[in-house]
Amino acid sequence: MNSRYLWAITAVLCAVIGYAAAGVDRESVEERLRSEAEIGRLAVNYAWAVDEKKIDAMMALFAENAVYDLSAYGHASVAGRAAIRELFLQSVFRAEQCSFSSISNLRTDIQGTRASGADYFVHLGYNNPNHGANTRHYVEGRHYYDFVKEKGEWKISRMQGQPTFERIESFPPAAMKHCP
Repeated sequence: MNSRYLWAITAVLCAVIGYAAAGVDRESVEERLRSEAEIGRLAVNYAWAVDEKKIDAMMALFAENAVYDLSAYGHASVAGRAAIRELFLQSVFRAEQCSFSSISNLRTDIQGTRASGADYFVHLGYNNPNHGANTRHYVEGRHYYDFVKEKGEWKISRMQGQPTFERIESFPPAAMKHCP
């Protein structure tokens, strides 16, 4: 694909998603699009790491001094990768046998090596020991983020969960098809 054709496609995409091409060089537009894609992958990879209970994959997403705020769920905010790791291993991962998380509608505001953003989420946690067997904890809401570029890679520097709706419901045992 020749560079003129690629530049034309990039310009059309930028016009559609709100970037003004006038006065913006191609490299800065490409860097902005690359940053948005990298930041978007952080949110998606976070959901997969939670559902698969992969602590090392999750920790790779966070900045060294990141703050993780689950105060809306009754947990104190924690700061630093070690504290976030401990929160997940001692509390979050133990709170459900398995889960399904979906993240959508990520928006970002990038300012150099820092960014902020938010997304919508739906989280379904199954068989929380505090709620009993054959229960599902349904939560929908938003995550709010700050991001920082560390050593050339985007990382989550602050994450806060804000539930909009929660419900705990029972289900017949035969309804559960797979929950490792």
